[in-house]
Amino acid sequence: MRIICICVVTLAAIGSVYVGQGSGSFVIRDVRVFDGERALEHQNVVVQNGTISQVTQRNVNVTGTQVIDGAGDTLLPGFFDAHVHVAEDVDGSLRQALVFGTTTEIDMFNAGERLQRLKKAEAADGVGLASVRTAGVGASAPGGHPSQMGGPPFPTITKSEDAEAFVEARIAEGSDFIKIIYDNNAEFGENRRLPALDKATMKAVIDAAHKRHKLVVVHILTEEQARDAITAGADGLAHLFIGDTVSSDFGRFAASHHVFVIPTLTTLHMICGKSPGPSILADAYLEPYIDAEWRSLLQVPANPRQNHLCSATTGAMRQLIAARVPILAGTDSPVPGNVYGASVHVELELLVKAGLTRSQALAAATSLPAKTFGLNDRGSIQQGRRADLLLVQGDPTQDIRATRRIVDVWKRGSRVQR
Repeated sequence: MRIICICVVTLAAIGSVYVGQGSGSFVIRDVRVFDGERALEHQNVVVQNGTISQVTQRNVNVTGTQVIDGAGDTLLPGFFDAHVHVAEDVDGSLRQALVFGTTTEIDMFNAGERLQRLKKAEAADGVGLASVRTAGVGASAPGGHPSQMGGPPFPTITKSEDAEAFVEARIAEGSDFIKIIYDNNAEFGENRRLPALDKATMKAVIDAAHKRHKLVVVHILTEEQARDAITAGADGLAHLFIGDTVSSDFGRFAASHHVFVIPTLTTLHMICGKSPGPSILADAYLEPYIDAEWRSLLQVPANPRQNHLCSATTGAMRQLIAARVPILAGTDSPVPGNVYGASVHVELELLVKAGLTRSQALAAATSLPAKTFGLNDRGSIQQGRRADLLLVQGDPTQDIRATRRIVDVWKRGSRVQR
């Protein structure tokens, strides 16, 4: 962090903005700003009491406030990871995300006592941990995914008539949105097939959630599942799908139903034998900040025999981008090959390789998830928004890997100890 001073100083005498001293107050001077949609050059960003109070090319009068030199750097909104599963160590999970500039985590399934602790962390919103929102318990059939992964038992649903009661129970225990598991695991082989919801029950859960004004995302891993979920009225897909081919109209179909997609390319690449884990461990900008407890998850070897399964993913991404379907950045951390925070930077690179512009990829981790999940106090750099911020060296709108060269992270104006 490059601090110019903590003093009384006038940076301009004409057309200036006065900044007083206060908790969580500082100025980042002459910085490039990615505001959530576009890059703005030579900006002065004023943070007061944990909130962005000014974004201006005018210079500022500073009294007793920290001034940070942003020349050559880029200031971004704190990132979202729009698909994670917070682990048993709730605080450790959220802390690991935050050190990489991921200031908000969207948890896609949690249950039992861990969910209770997660909701406490959400309510406290401590400056040393990423913020979190959660689906709580997803709607799944008895014995369905993710029961095969172990953990405490969780409520399930068997028929459409139970949908309203199921959704009411989820809302009562704190679900911020509703998640549905519509996947029988058959994409991994017939011998691994699991029970799954039928179409009628999925639609009934979607309808019940919408009646309560709750967003609905559906876990899928095949094109057929994706089409069923979209037809049933899902707001978004949690994952894109794998396979050898994709229908030529899939992107147009998704766009016509106004869905968003969280493709989780890092996870799909792992399934396709292209695990990003080893590259994360080899990255000098990422590896030093990964806690020991997460490192073993990243040691997933490549498997070229599985690479063909990403063909459908690649084709579907091209179609979705051409059809202007909203794409959100998510990683499914901490599945093998992924880790909180660090994998977001990999996901951004994969989104660019898939066809998004660099600015579109950055929006996928900032303004788009904020808008999608109704968190309108963050996700962009403008007056009145939370000072959840990420300062990096270089210009990620030109080189997406510049997001990894982190200078500083702030949550609500408090600097994160990396």
